[in-house]
Amino acid sequence: MKYSLLSQEEILFFRQRLALIAAGLGLLVLVLLGRLWYLQLYNGSYYEELSKGNRIRVIPQEAPRGIVYDRTGVILAFNRPSFNVQLIPEDAPDLNRTLANLSRVTGVEYPFLRYTAQANRSSLKFKPITLLEDIGRKTADLIDSYQEDLPGIFVTVEPKRLYPTAYHSSHLLGYVGVINEGQLQALPLKKLTSGRVVGQAGVELTQNRILIGTDGGKQVEVDNVGRELRVLNQPVRPVPGNDIHLTIDLRLQRYIRTLMAGKNGAVVVMNPRTGEILSLNSYPDYDPNVFVGGIKSEKWAKLTQGEKTPLLNKATQGIYPPGSTFKMVLAAAGLKLGVIQENTTFNCPGYYRVGRTVAWCWNRAGHGEINVKQALQYSCNVFFYQLGLKMGVDRISDHALMFGFGLPTGLEVESEKTGLLPNRLWKQRALGERWYDGETLNLSIGQGFLSVTPMQLINYVNVIANRGLWVQPTLILRAVTPDGQEIISDQELPRNSRRLPIAPQIFDFIRQGMILSVNRDGTGRLARTEKFVIAGKTGTSQVVGRKALRAGDDEIEERLLPHSLFVAFAPAADPQVSVVVLVEHGRSGGRVAAPLGRKILEFYAETIEPFSIALPQPSLVQEEKKTFRGALNSAFDPLPVLADAYGVADRPGN
Repeated sequence: MKYSLLSQEEILFFRQRLALIAAGLGLLVLVLLGRLWYLQLYNGSYYEELSKGNRIRVIPQEAPRGIVYDRTGVILAFNRPSFNVQLIPEDAPDLNRTLANLSRVTGVEYPFLRYTAQANRSSLKFKPITLLEDIGRKTADLIDSYQEDLPGIFVTVEPKRLYPTAYHSSHLLGYVGVINEGQLQALPLKKLTSGRVVGQAGVELTQNRILIGTDGGKQVEVDNVGRELRVLNQPVRPVPGNDIHLTIDLRLQRYIRTLMAGKNGAVVVMNPRTGEILSLNSYPDYDPNVFVGGIKSEKWAKLTQGEKTPLLNKATQGIYPPGSTFKMVLAAAGLKLGVIQENTTFNCPGYYRVGRTVAWCWNRAGHGEINVKQALQYSCNVFFYQLGLKMGVDRISDHALMFGFGLPTGLEVESEKTGLLPNRLWKQRALGERWYDGETLNLSIGQGFLSVTPMQLINYVNVIANRGLWVQPTLILRAVTPDGQEIISDQELPRNSRRLPIAPQIFDFIRQGMILSVNRDGTGRLARTEKFVIAGKTGTSQVVGRKALRAGDDEIEERLLPHSLFVAFAPAADPQVSVVVLVEHGRSGGRVAAPLGRKILEFYAETIEPFSIALPQPSLVQEEKKTFRGALNSAFDPLPVLADAYGVADRPGN
């Protein structure tokens, strides 16, 4: 084999090539050395801090929500321990065997556990996977007992909401649920973990910021794959949320629920002086515990579909025609404007004709000549037809607005409805039509376009009880920190109030009519009690016109029957408690709602708080000794006026 030697030119060429390669490699080494110098020396402290951040993790600890009490200290909502099963796959040498053993211990099928483990596996090693939630203490103890056979499995504890009173306080308490995006953005950073589950309705929603606690946590050091090595510093304990004491009394809630068994509607009981809600009820009700931890689609459909609407708080969101309970508005407005005097009478032949329209009184036989006090006593429609026409729709609407109709009451609830308070301008804008006198007749007896909520009704009745003072209602008595320090006291709570521009003596006169309605042969006579004097007014709120109800009662669908209403306060001369009862499709306010109102007021006086002033019960055969005008000529004194000028007579018949 013969080799040829390189020429000088070729040797020079290769040397140049080698020099270029060496220079390139040298330059690359210089760049790498420069970069290494920049990272290690010039910017070394910065990257040292970053490396610490990568190996130090903050594990938050959720703070429990505050406890909710009634006014007597009975717990309405608190937190129970919930035991969850978690898995770290990297700590399980034989994952399939571990999951099979867990299936035998818990009774949960293996395929479900296997699917959950695979579906939730993270790219971060040693990140826990939640396999089971709220397994119960016995199952948690079993898992601890078989820990040697369950490598990688451990049990964690988190607070979970519990409502021990369940149905008795569902609408006023509301419920909690998983936070949505909008709610998450509204929370402060230090409460993000505690706010994973937040209030979705009722007090749980409106007082969410008070009830949510401040998160705790601990710093741990982990290795490059995320394994926890040690705890750094002292763990920070979570601070529970603040506790809230409500104004309601659970004893009253429970009693009213027994009275309303099988009925739909709403009942509200209040202290008219302070605006405190003593009981707030809506039926049908529901169990708020079903929402804790997420609600199944079947249960959600049952709660949201159909006509019963158990999630609707009918006390604040249900809108109904007020019926004859609205007549005190016309009486007050008529007396204030001078359209009528206390002795003004209208004739009631049982009907009233306006043009071609014939409007009937509920008593087809008629009431004869009747004044405003008697019209309230007997709930005479014809009297208020004539009074309403003399006043006109706009003046009726203006005075109803003074009483709070058409406005929110300001109660601490979500989505409070305002109902509808019509007038000429509203109808022109909404329907493009003028207002007719026939519609004024309907409005005068609380029917037609008019709609109100039970909360508006009881606030309106409180104005009469307070002789013209409107007081804002409230559910919150006070709020305290977990260690008992008051952050909101009953003295600090806003108690907005305003006095109506109506003389107190006018309200005294209206109260006389309400007293006679209950304590004589008025429409509210079934609310009468021998124990104290009740002032009240019944209402039968029509759902459809009377013509639609001409068929026999057995043929009428329940949804077409009138609603039954009763509003009242007691004791009549010194009101300390008020009540509104609404029974959907109850047919008659006097026969259905009035007796329920009496039982509620009697229960309050006997069980909750006896009335502070024992008023003398008038004789059942005593005639009125003083006229209203005579009472006004002297200083108004509730005690003698009730016992004397408010004299009542034995009611005939039933």
